[in-house]
Amino acid sequence: MIRLPIPSPIPRPRAGVLVLGPIRQDASGVSYRAWSPGEEDDVALWVDAARVDDDPVRAERLARQAVALARVRHPNLAEVVRLADHSGRLAVIERISGGPPVVGDEEGGRPGPSGVRRALAIGLQAARGLEALHGLGLIHGDLRPDLLSVRGDGRVTLTGLGRVAPPAEDDPDAAGPVRLPDPSAAREDRIALGRVLFELASGSPPGPSGDPGASPPAESINPRVPSAFSALIRRLMTPEGSGGYATIVEAVGELERLAGAPKPGAFLPREELVEAYRECASEFADAPTARVKRTVLRASYGGTAGLAALATLLGLSSLAIGLIGLVAMTAGCSFVVGGLARGGPVFDRARRLVLGGRARDLATVGAAVVLSIAGLEAAGLLGLSVVLGVVAAALAGLQEAFLDRWIDDERRGPLDRAAALLKDLRHHGLAEDRVRAFAVDHGGGRWGPIFLELFGVDAYREALNRRGVSATGRLARVGLSGRAIDAIDARLRARRDERDRALLTRLEERRLIALGVFELTARRRSWRIAPALLSRLRDFEAGAPMPGGTLAAGLLDAVRDPEHVLVDAEAESAADRLKRRALRLVDAITGPRARLLAGLALLVGFLAWAHQNRLIRGEDVSQLYEIARSSDELGDLEALGSALDSRRERIQAQAEGARPLRVRGAPEPVSRLFRGPGAGLAALILLASSAFPGRWAALCSIAAAVIVLLAIDLGVGIFS
Repeated sequence: MIRLPIPSPIPRPRAGVLVLGPIRQDASGVSYRAWSPGEEDDVALWVDAARVDDDPVRAERLARQAVALARVRHPNLAEVVRLADHSGRLAVIERISGGPPVVGDEEGGRPGPSGVRRALAIGLQAARGLEALHGLGLIHGDLRPDLLSVRGDGRVTLTGLGRVAPPAEDDPDAAGPVRLPDPSAAREDRIALGRVLFELASGSPPGPSGDPGASPPAESINPRVPSAFSALIRRLMTPEGSGGYATIVEAVGELERLAGAPKPGAFLPREELVEAYRECASEFADAPTARVKRTVLRASYGGTAGLAALATLLGLSSLAIGLIGLVAMTAGCSFVVGGLARGGPVFDRARRLVLGGRARDLATVGAAVVLSIAGLEAAGLLGLSVVLGVVAAALAGLQEAFLDRWIDDERRGPLDRAAALLKDLRHHGLAEDRVRAFAVDHGGGRWGPIFLELFGVDAYREALNRRGVSATGRLARVGLSGRAIDAIDARLRARRDERDRALLTRLEERRLIALGVFELTARRRSWRIAPALLSRLRDFEAGAPMPGGTLAAGLLDAVRDPEHVLVDAEAESAADRLKRRALRLVDAITGPRARLLAGLALLVGFLAWAHQNRLIRGEDVSQLYEIARSSDELGDLEALGSALDSRRERIQAQAEGARPLRVRGAPEPVSRLFRGPGAGLAALILLASSAFPGRWAALCSIAAAVIVLLAIDLGVGIFS
């Protein structure tokens, strides 16, 4: 058994998260409250009581179920973030939100009529979560009242997933169908649900015995419990051979009938409910301060762009670049300040990508920051950039304090009323997909903003695609952020698959060795089983049908016959295999990370070259500023244009006669790269292309950068 940690105000790192304190300790393991730097919510960390080496076969089943749960998304199931190895023990990290169910509303803690109604609604949603698990061939195994989480919007989620290993298969390496989930494990889940409903409805826990006859009917303890509800609870606690439910699907249907939940396609909301929600959606979207913010931002960005264009026409390129830089920094600071204050789909994913990365990911970010600072210092622009950054941060802070907070205050009222309406629908048994359909169908023409706030960007994009909303009816900011979200999600999935592959490979090897397989054979087979499992999981996420009808059966099939699973992925000739490996090498060399670092290195070298040859001088910026604020010179535009042309010609002449970059210890070919403006243009090309992960974008941008770098040697007059 694991000992609970001594309570400490200093968080302790475990399995990649910071432990804040213990939650519960039992025979299965220890649960902790924790905070993950890469997640936007608090998480629960569960550490298995048994070490992997104590029972490798059980550990492999537990890990297989946990990695499957990490790919499952259901409104009544908590999200399993990832599986980790903590000092030789398996650890499951699960995102948590909400609190335990509270239904007692009379003296003595007995639920009254409304409390019993809430208990029925909670039980229905919990049963739907179990139905989803059993439909995938998975189990919960440890359902208790404290593992039900009730959110503020009325949604109930099952937590504590992945903590109980499914029963052992007779022979996981033998052929033949296996019934999943195991009937006895599914029966235990149904009985556990009945015991939870008994405690919620009656206010007292049932008897310790698994025999339902050992506990009196719930209606005898709490007369407020209807007899039909009491009979349903008793049937849940009874094995199917003695009159209980054969499957959880039957129990869900009976709970829906008792709750009065409408059948699919038969929900007709009352007119006053529709009008109330539509009014909330319209009031939320048309908040006065939100309109003021849109006007202010458009005017400020448009005005700054106009001033930058005017400065460019007047030849004041430095002033134009400064204005554009200020706008870009202000937008970036607003993104960061708003993300820290309220979160957001792009900000949360970016934070998860950066803070939840491995050492090499953090090293890439650190190298980019260091190279950027070095480049600004080499150009003599670090001080000016710091000043612009401070101004941009101040503007972003003012926007947050005087616009965004006022918008939140104005929108809180309609948002709370809309959430209360949807919460009432959930309490009346309406399934989550029908709740979201109601929000779309009856939100009026301005359904998008409040739907986005209530359900999140993923549900909003799913609703758009499912209902075929035209491009003109979509929120522009969601469309603009969609590409960034997809790119970050793809990177997060790749990172998750890589971690799971390494962990599953180790666990499969230990399982096979424990079963008596020779060590080298076990290692070779584990290298095939782990990719086969991940291939099955990717097929599941893509919506492909699973062999055996369930996800668990598909994974078991991958363990039994990994070669059959991988045959399609690896059915290629030697030439195709060589081509695939060559393309993988090309992608690694020319990927976005490599282009970003190469572009930053070229930019630093170019700015250092320009600084050594005195092409960038602080007095030039000061003189341009004095010219811009001088009314006499502005009155004579021809003289000003002539002065700027002569200044440009002087700088161009200096650049043509400039010497290559002089760096102590640098090879001659490296120094010759920095002998003209080509390095700066090549740096801009590579930096801009790093935002596009495609192979063609990489090859074209690298070719263009090479041509620009070698323009002088090739005799190409790019800069003449």
